Parts: sequence; C-alpha cells; structure tokens
Amino acid sequence: MDAHGAGRPRRPDLGVAGTVARRSEVDERASPLAGDWAPPVGEERPVTSSRRGEFDGGAFAALRDPQYRLLWSSGMLATTAFMMSFMLMPALAYDITGSNASAGIATMGSGLGMFFIAPIGGVIADRVRKKPMVLVGQIVPGIVILLIGLLVVTDSISIVLLTLGTMVMGFGFAFMGPARQAWMAELVPPRLLANAVAVQQIGQTAAQVLAPLGIALLVGTVLGVGGTYLVMASLFLIILPVTMKLRNTPPAVSREDRRSVGVELSAGGRYLFGDPQLRLLWASFVVVIVCGFAFQTLLPGFLDQVLDHDATDIGPVFLAFALSGLLVNLGLARIIGGSLMWPVMLGMGLLMAAGFAALAVTPSYGFVLLAAIPLGMGRSGFMMLNQTLLLSNTRPEFYGRVTSMTMMAFGSQALLAPVWGVLADSIGIRNTLLIVGSVAVVALCAAAVVWLRFRTDGQRAAAPAPAVPAG
Repeated sequence: MDAHGAGRPRRPDLGVAGTVARRSEVDERASPLAGDWAPPVGEERPVTSSRRGEFDGGAFAALRDPQYRLLWSSGMLATTAFMMSFMLMPALAYDITGSNASAGIATMGSGLGMFFIAPIGGVIADRVRKKPMVLVGQIVPGIVILLIGLLVVTDSISIVLLTLGTMVMGFGFAFMGPARQAWMAELVPPRLLANAVAVQQIGQTAAQVLAPLGIALLVGTVLGVGGTYLVMASLFLIILPVTMKLRNTPPAVSREDRRSVGVELSAGGRYLFGDPQLRLLWASFVVVIVCGFAFQTLLPGFLDQVLDHDATDIGPVFLAFALSGLLVNLGLARIIGGSLMWPVMLGMGLLMAAGFAALAVTPSYGFVLLAAIPLGMGRSGFMMLNQTLLLSNTRPEFYGRVTSMTMMAFGSQALLAPVWGVLADSIGIRNTLLIVGSVAVVALCAAAVVWLRFRTDGQRAAAPAPAVPAG
C-alpha cells in the first residue's frame, strides 16, 4: 500500500447529500506534492460507514473493543484533570489580580503551544508510534498541574508562573492531541471509527461533568484551590498505567514514504483546505470553539462584577453546563451516520449563541445556571457532530495532521482570551457576551448557506440524466 492509500477498500461517504464523493483525476507524477490532497484516480473518499445500523452494537458499539475501552477510560480521566485545571485557571488568575484581562492572559499560555506547535505535532503523529507521544503528553501536563498546586499551597503562585505553566501544558497537548486521535483510529476497526469518535466525544463531555463536580466538592473544603490541583495531579497515577496497557501500533506512514516535516505539513494543509466539505467543517469548528470557550474566560468576572458573587462559585455553573452537554450528546449519538448530522450540528451552534444572549441579560446567579444549559448543549453537541464528520471523512494517513489543525482552534481561543477580557474591561461583560454570541450567529448562518449549496449541488449530481427521445 502506498502513502496515498491505493489498495484500500472503498467505503461510503458521510457526504453532504449522501452521495459518494469522487476526486478529480490527479497526475501524481507532476510534483512531489501532487496527489497529497486527493486520492488516486477513481478512489473514493475513505470513510467509515455513514448508514444506520452498521456499527454492529448500537450507539456505543466501540466500547466493546477492549483496547478502545482502555483508551476511552484513560482519556476521560486525563480530560477530567485537564478540564479541572482549565476551569480553575481563569478563577485563580482573577483571584490573583482582580482583572478580566489577566484571566485571559493566563489562558493564553496554553494557546501559544496549541496554535503554533500542534501542526508540527500532527505531522510527527503521522510519522511515529503514537503510544510514546501520548505518554509524554500526559506526563508533562501532570507535572505542571502538580507544580501549580504546590505553588498555590505555599502561596508562591503569580500570574507569570501560572501563564508559563499553562504554556508548557499547551506544548504537551500539541503533541498528545493529534497522536491520541490518530491512535484511536489505528486501534479500532474501520467500521467502528465514526462510532468511536462519537463515543469519545461523549467521554470528553462526561469529563466536563466530573470536572466542575470535582471543583464544587473540593475547592470549598479545607483543600482549597491548591489542594484541588494536587488531587488532579494524583489522577495521573491511574491514567499512566492504563495507557501503558494499550497496543503500540506502527506508524501510519512508513519510513520509506516519509518526507521533510515542512513538506508533510504543507501536504496536510493542501488535503484539508483542498476539500470543500472538510474546509467548512474546520472553519465552523474554529468559530464555535473561539466563541464557546469565551464563556469560561468571562464567567469569573461576570459573577464577581455583575452579580456580586465570589468568582470561585463557577463550579455549579460549569456542572449545569457540562451535564446538559452530556445529556444532549447521549441523545445525538443515535443520529451518527444519519442524514441529520449536518443540520443538527449547525442548529447546536446556534443554540450555543442563544445561550450567550440569555447569559448577557440574566439578572441573578440562578438564571446563570439556566443560561448554562443551552450553552452546554449547543457547544458539546456541535463539537461531537463536527469531529465525527471531520475524522470520518479523513484519510487515515492524514488523521494526525487534520486533528492538529482542529487543535489550532483551541489554541486560537486561548490566544483570543485576552481580547475578550480587555473588551469586557472596556465595554462591560454583558456587552461582550452579546458580541460573542453575535459573531457565532453570523458565522454559523454563513456556514449553513455554504452547506445548503453543497447539498443542492450534490443532489443535482446524483439526479439521473433526462431520457433523450429516440430519433
């Protein structure tokens, strides 16, 4: 099998109109990069099944695979620790300085690593074994979480040290994220890939429930913020041994087919942005992540400045946010592979935007808990459907690079976090929340227009040609 995937069995597409997408004929001998963004002549997009009932086990069929269960459980625990850290980080930064901008700056540290390093991490993930990358990506953030906890307990933490810590964590995520996603695609059978992506997203959402629950139970006790960080670090005593039990799969790209990092990075970009459907999925994902995660940056200041609540009262709000997201993802798992994925995905994004509007006008802490419900449902539902569509329509040798491009979205939101913070300090948090929601609405409406055009074009292409009368 060559680097371009010749010889792989053809599989149906999760395409815009349910038809199989074919590429234009490409002369692979034209240049070293030719063919990197398109399959060889006549090859269909390598996608897992897009029809209902083909997962041999229902909405959670992937969990029947022992290796996937280990990956899923270790990933959920790791995400719980990471989410607790990221949820506490803005509140800790705000507590240190009393500024919305400082909360954004602390978050920005992780964005530097994820935005600038993740594409390189994606290339490396496609070239080497994934297990060592994932282990290193878990060990480094685990050590950082431990050090932050010790600094808080000893009253030695500062905004500079907190930002440096988040930056190092971002570097770890930049390598672990693409490797873990690509590793999942190598551990499960191809027919279960779309289901595995969806179930993984449910696990991530479950971690978002466990994280605020842990914060709510621990921060208010004698442990405080520092002790909570130490508890988070202790989770890696479970995570690392479980990861060690997973199979060490070979690289997706053979040593003979490897080229320079720059060339393969360019090839990954050509592949992603040369496909209109993948390009739209990626662009809409970036917008939803940038807008959706502004909620976490602005919430501590909103509680303190607008509602006169302690900034550390974020726990119950995040719990309502994450629980609603988990429930909606459990329901959406049943439409994976169906024709409703695209419209429901876009609808989830608009629901998130409506949550921002509700939050902007909320008069009390109780209503913040209610506004968190559409926010959580919309963001989590969009992310699950988007990532399932994206990875299911990606060729295996590009899993790492495409995943790294989606991680750039998380890097972007972290880099833009100070912008939201400065804007909130300048024009007020309520006005900033309305701006965030409006940006999401405009972008998602534009995405819906593009998708409708794709669907119309696909239906026309699938329509039989009119019969020509004889004579």
